[in-house]
Amino acid sequence: MYKITSLTTPDFNNPLPANTFFWQEEKTDHLALILPGLNYTCDMPLLYYSAQFLIADGADVLQVKYDYSQNPQGKSNSLDDKITQLKKDVMGIAKEALEQRNYQYLTIIAKSLGTLGVPTLIEAGFSTKVQTCVYLTPILRNLVSQKELLQTCPNNLFVIGTSDPYYDPELIRALINAQGDNFMIIEGVNHSLEYPGDPLGSLRVLDEVSRKLETFLKL
Repeated sequence: MYKITSLTTPDFNNPLPANTFFWQEEKTDHLALILPGLNYTCDMPLLYYSAQFLIADGADVLQVKYDYSQNPQGKSNSLDDKITQLKKDVMGIAKEALEQRNYQYLTIIAKSLGTLGVPTLIEAGFSTKVQTCVYLTPILRNLVSQKELLQTCPNNLFVIGTSDPYYDPELIRALINAQGDNFMIIEGVNHSLEYPGDPLGSLRVLDEVSRKLETFLKL
């Protein structure tokens, strides 16, 4: 069993983003961070079921619920600004989460914009090393320049559709491993890993990706 709480900090100058923390009542050495996209929240299917698989497998799971869709009054809201804030937020909350127990394994599940926070966590030098990374609909052009850093994580999985605007075969060739098993490429689906106008087809994709994640995420 687990309890549901959230992490906070007394540092009012550097508040943590909104979050939900699933804390296992039994001892665990596995922490998972869920990093959503700009418009794809932790409560949407791919991230919701990823969290459920990890919870069922005995991990503590932290859903990070930052929201960069609004433009704070008087502040810029460009993509670069979002990325800068994302990196600050994921570092702050990861540090706080890793203090909750003596974790040995760190898993990161990220969607779209959230995938750009993964390199920051990999290179942070935490005593708990990142062991598994899942990049759902990654922004490949921003990640490919950090290929060597990404490869320091032992287990990587990229999931993308051929109708995703970020799909780029050349960038995929730069990131795919020799076995080709670190990429799951789905024909015809969009940035939400869905077929527009085909809910049953989209559900079949959700089932396919979910089954892959359930197996991949098991330690």
